Amino acid sequence: MCRRGEPFLVTIRNVFRVVSRVFLLQLIFIASGAWGQDASTGALRGVVLDAQGAVITNADIVAIRVETGIRYHSATDSAGRFALDLLPPGQYSARAEAEGMSPQISPAIRVEVGAAAQLTFKLNVAGPTETITVSEAPRMAEADPSSISALVDERAIKDLPLNGRRFTDLLLLSPGVTQDPRGLTSGSNGDLSYGGIRGYNTSFLVDGGDNNNGFYAQALGRYRAPYQFSDEVIQEFRVQSSGYGAESGRAGGAVVNVVTKSGTNHWHGSTFYHLRDSELGGAAPPFVGFNPSNEQHQFGATIGGPIQRSKTFLFAGYDQHIFNVPAVVEFDNGQTAVAPLVGIYPTPGDYEICNPAIGGPACDEALVMASAAQLSTMGGTFHAKLLGETGL
Repeated sequence: MCRRGEPFLVTIRNVFRVVSRVFLLQLIFIASGAWGQDASTGALRGVVLDAQGAVITNADIVAIRVETGIRYHSATDSAGRFALDLLPPGQYSARAEAEGMSPQISPAIRVEVGAAAQLTFKLNVAGPTETITVSEAPRMAEADPSSISALVDERAIKDLPLNGRRFTDLLLLSPGVTQDPRGLTSGSNGDLSYGGIRGYNTSFLVDGGDNNNGFYAQALGRYRAPYQFSDEVIQEFRVQSSGYGAESGRAGGAVVNVVTKSGTNHWHGSTFYHLRDSELGGAAPPFVGFNPSNEQHQFGATIGGPIQRSKTFLFAGYDQHIFNVPAVVEFDNGQTAVAPLVGIYPTPGDYEICNPAIGGPACDEALVMASAAQLSTMGGTFHAKLLGETGL
């Protein structure tokens, strides 16, 4: 026995369930499309032709990352084109094969973050057993040709000197990037500005994830900590501006895509140690008549390798900076100097306490000098220590 209105309620519930499922499916498709727009990866794209230049459809394309042995698959479409997206930056070897054709293997290809390598395979009719290797290196092209970008690779990060070991300072090597004078201090390079736009309009991505401080609108850890990432764990990064894709977005200036290192099928590691000690020489600080005892230690190590070959890997890095540089406080008492004319200043090292010649107040030289002598007793060398450490 049914109550009045119950069939109508059942119908509404069924419609709601259908709409909910459709909405869920839409979210899944949207998420799949979003994965195809990851800004921290590269791509391999190209075309497969036969000996006469005609396109080959349904050809199998396999790309193998040399460091890890992981395989990525694709197939050509009706125009003979293929695309392998979402490839982690690194060295790859690609292979194309089709029914009745001899397979072809490309040489080692370097896939860079935010860029696509273009490949052209030309397959011949298969003989008894025949394999052809592509002889010329593939050309590199930007994934979005409308954007302006510059890549800082692992070799530059490793070999170029950095004062403070903040890898993002290498962005100054890119065209159009300068120090934002509004954030520049004696102890920091300040924000990095692109095209004259305020530095906080630059967005930073690390392995495709947001790395911005929502309050200060800067990269996390920048200028409020010694550094966030050790140079040893950064593989490469790219700065993009003026036309970067929507997947980067949310920036009025530039977008910096950073990729960290990964483990491979072979165990590998690195270690470093840097020592700076005043006992080993060095100039005295400016305006100080001696060289105070100070020392700095910076050391770290990385290790990476397979947990399960060609499937699961580990990579770890550690960096520590011990900074012992004292603060020296001195007061220059000087001598009383009288300037006979307005605009004529005392000689260097002296201070003008009063100037009766131009109608100034009575000189309190004795009181001023006594106060300066009292301040001088408060001067000296004050111990200061800074410990910075980071791990990945």
